Amino acid sequence: MEEWIAENESGPTLNNMNYLLDMLRNASNQAMHHERNFNTQRQLLSEYLTEKEKVEDWDSWLKEKDDAVQEQQTEEVSVQEEAEGGEEAIEAPKEEKE
Repeated sequence: MEEWIAENESGPTLNNMNYLLDMLRNASNQAMHHERNFNTQRQLLSEYLTEKEKVEDWDSWLKEKDDAVQEQQTEEVSVQEEAEGGEEAIEAPKEEKE
């Protein structure tokens, strides 16, 4: 970096590099801050559920949500397969006509 500065002196390019490094540093700090907040919230939720003896309710609620998502994905696959089957049925008569 020092060689580059010696060769190119200071100027707009160096200012741009400093700006980009500052933005990278800020983004990294923000990410660490968000991760810290997320972990704090997760810990608080865990403590709350344990203290209020709601862990079993939470687990059953999560299972219901997971089952609903899996059922929806199964339905989407079925609809897609039906659509593909319909396309094949449409293509078959065209081939017979030719």
